[in-house]
Amino acid sequence: MSKYMTFESQSFANKELLLEALSEIGFNTVTQGKDMPLAGWDKRDARTADIIIRRKDTKAHNFLADIGFQKTSSGYVAVIDDMDLNYRLGPDFIVRLQNNYHEAAARKMAKKLNGTLVKKRIGKTIKIRVKF
Repeated sequence: MSKYMTFESQSFANKELLLEALSEIGFNTVTQGKDMPLAGWDKRDARTADIIIRRKDTKAHNFLADIGFQKTSSGYVAVIDDMDLNYRLGPDFIVRLQNNYHEAAARKMAKKLNGTLVKKRIGKTIKIRVKF
């Protein structure tokens, strides 16, 4: 049986950077609001979110439920059905999203400083520097 999982320890403080990171992963169509219901196949586990990737907008992925991001005091936290996470997005989805989020933050900083972004991979680690 699937259930929604919330990732409290991995929050995204900046809404614009989160939307940019989602776009880079391929989720360009998002719904924004306040405490909107997430649509899933199990109505007993009703959840809400402030940023939602609707499953109807991502037919190619064949999601079981919407993917949401709920605003908390520490930032936006992901609310994802565990079956979608394990079988459609991949268990490394949150890590990939965090990497894109941090890269978007570095790009924003580089633009502010009139610099360039230098990205270097060392093993599994990606180092991002702003050169100006």
